[in-house]
Amino acid sequence: MIKLRILSIISALLISFNLQAQDFPSEYWHFGEVDLNDGSTLKGKLKYSLEEGVESIQIIVNGVIKSFGAQNVRSFQIMDAMTKRERYFYSLPFKQAKGYVKNHFFELLEDGDPYVLLIRERIAEISETSYDPYWGSNFNTRRRVLVYDFYLMDLYAEIRQVDTRKLETMLVYFGKYKDKVEAFIRVNKLDYQDREDFLQIVRYYDTLVGPEEGS
Repeated sequence: MIKLRILSIISALLISFNLQAQDFPSEYWHFGEVDLNDGSTLKGKLKYSLEEGVESIQIIVNGVIKSFGAQNVRSFQIMDAMTKRERYFYSLPFKQAKGYVKNHFFELLEDGDPYVLLIRERIAEISETSYDPYWGSNFNTRRRVLVYDFYLMDLYAEIRQVDTRKLETMLVYFGKYKDKVEAFIRVNKLDYQDREDFLQIVRYYDTLVGPEEGS
């Protein structure tokens, strides 16, 4: 009985480890290029962090690691080592909740009209409950997941973070077309908190807005 109990505990620990053992793009070195505010360009292996408090990029140039904050960088691009896709980031001024403006790194997802879709990623920790059939009880595990925050930049270069906590709060950003956008989401069974699905939503909205509205 003791051996069986130990095996059950080990099994639970392995499940927990597998849930937590995930890779994230910010943990990799990618080949990239950085355009600095002084007009110079650097190329090499690049690593980035968009987390609050440690938002920066590191790039290896001639064997030396150089670090830059958003205030020193105009833009940077990488060939993502995980997805093998090119990704483009820009340092843009964003008004904080307290009212002051500070530059942050935003990834460009869609250069649309009237909305430009920007995103920022962060690593969040969530708790999950799993069931142990041998003991007939539940156990809790925690794992890290990649979460995307969406931002819309309008024709006046104002950047607003999209509130995706509820469908109703998300639809506010689409004004008089929110009913059509909602129908589009439901028909296509889109998850508006998913990166690729939200991109489809913004692209659809851009098709609804006439030239006179976008000017």
